Amino acid sequence: MREITLQQVLDARERRVERQRRLLVSHNKPLLVLNMNIAGPIKRSGAVDFAFFEGVAAIDRRLGDRVVERELTDELTGLEYVWVCDMDGEALKDLAVQEETARPVGRLYDLDVIGLDGMKYSRNTPRECIVCGGPVGVCSRSRAHGLPAIIEATNNRLMEFAADRLSEIAVQSLRQEVDLTPKPGLVDRNNSGAHTDMDITMFYRSAECLKGYFEQAVLLGAGGDDCMKALQQAGLDAEQAMFAVTGGVNTHKGAIYAFGLVLAALGAVMVRGGDLFERAAELAKQGVPPQNTHGTAVKAKYTAGGARAEAFAGFPHARAAQQIMREDGGDGVRAFVSLLERVEDTNLLYRGGREGLEYVQSAAREILAQGRENYAKNLLALDKECIKRNLSPGGSADIIALTYLLDSTREIWQ
Repeated sequence: MREITLQQVLDARERRVERQRRLLVSHNKPLLVLNMNIAGPIKRSGAVDFAFFEGVAAIDRRLGDRVVERELTDELTGLEYVWVCDMDGEALKDLAVQEETARPVGRLYDLDVIGLDGMKYSRNTPRECIVCGGPVGVCSRSRAHGLPAIIEATNNRLMEFAADRLSEIAVQSLRQEVDLTPKPGLVDRNNSGAHTDMDITMFYRSAECLKGYFEQAVLLGAGGDDCMKALQQAGLDAEQAMFAVTGGVNTHKGAIYAFGLVLAALGAVMVRGGDLFERAAELAKQGVPPQNTHGTAVKAKYTAGGARAEAFAGFPHARAAQQIMREDGGDGVRAFVSLLERVEDTNLLYRGGREGLEYVQSAAREILAQGRENYAKNLLALDKECIKRNLSPGGSADIIALTYLLDSTREIWQ
């Protein structure tokens, strides 16, 4: 996050006009241009860029197949996205106003429609002041609010949006994990694996009840680097909410821990910059170790690190799985099998000891060796054997869920 000068802004404006002129000449169709309306000398941050790309995705959905060409420009003075559109300019302006007013963060979107004559279409309704909600023109002319108040209101709106949207992504990531099928020994769309006390609908309910906690985690991380005590208490409260909707069944305790750390770290990175995984590891090390859990029992018996060791190291298995997932175009099957092969899963150790862990790791290694075309058949066979042996790789399930979260937020941290 760097401050920029007035001259940099003016130079960027000239380049923007030239880009728009070139696209108009090339296509002879109106343009829709998205910039972020950010006051002050700092125009870029993780939160600003996140809101921008979410806006791009929302506008793409609105435009559908009416886009002739797209162009992204990435500069210190701000991101810019241009759509060349096969539609009437007035209709395009109506669409732009709809997007600006659809959500509170839309107030920070500067969506211009450029006609064939190079002129902007005017807006029929005045924009609201981001501080007081009144007509922005009145507040601007009277200088009713100073720059610090405008910057604070802008940052608050950005983080409220980010927390809400990231919590939605987190819930979706948990749903993607349970939907991934087949998963040996785990709840999926086929069966309940080696679990007699849970099913897929329970996992859906559990995931949904955690949205508020995920939102809180982002805001805690954004609020300061000393948030771990509050985050840990929020996690304990989230566990109770989970137990309330599952009848006391542990569906997402591991995910509550890992997701809380990563979401808080995302909040910190969006506001203050830095490395996501270093920040998550720092938070984990500040936490109070749990007592009398399955994980602590396994650690004492087998000297296995478990979820806390993964967090202390900056989630290396999740990062490796995310790279595999990207190579596979978002498909999580190979990424999940790679986790079965590599992770020292404390859930497997608890249920089956070293023999159970080594069995699943060896089977996963063989599945990978036999190739993608045999994944489904071999995973189904391993699922039957895991159910027979009462083995459930819950640690790998938590990590693949986190992998989905990392993959969906990669524009923030990469």
